[in-house]
Amino acid sequence: MNRQNVRPLVLGAAVGATVVVLTYQAIRYMREQRKRLATQAEVDSFNTTQSATLSYGQVDHENTFSLAWEPPGRTAASGDTTLSIPEVHDSDAQPLLNLLYNIAENQARTDGYVHRGITCNICGQSPLCGVRFKCANCIDYDICERCEPKDLHNRTHLFLKIRVPLPPLANPRIPLFKPLYPGKERNASTLSWDEITKFKKDTNFEQFEIEALFQQYKSLCNSEKGISREVFDQCLGPLASGKNLVVDRLFKFYDKNNDRYVDFPEMLSGMSVLVKGSKLDKIPHAFDGYDLDNKGSISKENLRRMFKAYFNITIELVRDVVKACEEEMMANFDDSTGKPVSALFSAPIPADSSNNNAYVKAPIPGNPGGREGMWPVMEAMSQDAIDEMVDNVYKIAKLHDGQRMTFAKFKEVSLMDNSLVAWFDALGTVF
Repeated sequence: MNRQNVRPLVLGAAVGATVVVLTYQAIRYMREQRKRLATQAEVDSFNTTQSATLSYGQVDHENTFSLAWEPPGRTAASGDTTLSIPEVHDSDAQPLLNLLYNIAENQARTDGYVHRGITCNICGQSPLCGVRFKCANCIDYDICERCEPKDLHNRTHLFLKIRVPLPPLANPRIPLFKPLYPGKERNASTLSWDEITKFKKDTNFEQFEIEALFQQYKSLCNSEKGISREVFDQCLGPLASGKNLVVDRLFKFYDKNNDRYVDFPEMLSGMSVLVKGSKLDKIPHAFDGYDLDNKGSISKENLRRMFKAYFNITIELVRDVVKACEEEMMANFDDSTGKPVSALFSAPIPADSSNNNAYVKAPIPGNPGGREGMWPVMEAMSQDAIDEMVDNVYKIAKLHDGQRMTFAKFKEVSLMDNSLVAWFDALGTVF
């Protein structure tokens, strides 16, 4: 039996043990209350596997709990057996009753949302009650909150969580958008216990982190070899449109065997350095990124090219953030407030042809105050800044222009100047 099959059994056993303990405590408490109140009601022995319901209410201004069940051998027509338990101030039993009450109340509130006209595609519940999960990539696929943890649907699809029911006829019957994960629909590959143990030893991740990252890897893996460069670029979002040296070197950092694919061990090893690695762990990989000539040392030109690529990708990140902020501001901007009534009419005012000497303001060339003209100015300024940064690094390393920087010098300077390792963290983990 592999690890994937053992885990559900362990979780099921733990949940079952918890239910047995709670049921035993509840039965024991009810028996004590029955003796204390000396009730004459008949209490039939019942099987704990029978369906039971817990309710809470007030009788004569006193809080009571009710546990109802159908005794063995008795039909629903003969009536259910109900035992009302007055609330007591027993420090041992009261927390248990409060817990059961909170569970029952929360479930009742959740089931109050009824999605009429919607059926769970797994268990068949109709109408679907509680929280509804709708697949955003399928035409018509819904599951209830009880079936959602089973994870039986396509893992590359996304689900929308819907609590408040939509009108039945207003429910969309089309895919809301295309799948965002490029991975295959069914990827049955699993990790063995030996593999997980090896990954724990070789990386800084724990077992459950490794299992979660493996699920993420399968959702991105579009080939048996691993994650292709095309999918790697897709993970960069808007930065994938242009070629950049930082992106190339970061892909090479992941692709350790140079086969143009990132397999799971490579992905896990790379993310371990980026997510949980110290600065000392990152310095060797940052040095390899600068070594564009594969000579084991770095020249001034290597530093200049990487600094320029890092600056360009930073500009792209800033441009993307600025664009998103502008779009959000325009979407929320109300330009009708504080304007005269005439501003509501869009018809143009006819020009007076007789006034030929009217002053017309000439536009400013290039609009230096606009956002469109900002980026070229910043790029021009960056050339001098990059040259100054390169000279400063060589000055700290006490090297001349024609000399190449060894790893020992690079490590020494990196511990004093964080800018040398900045490109390595510029894009996060990508995945």
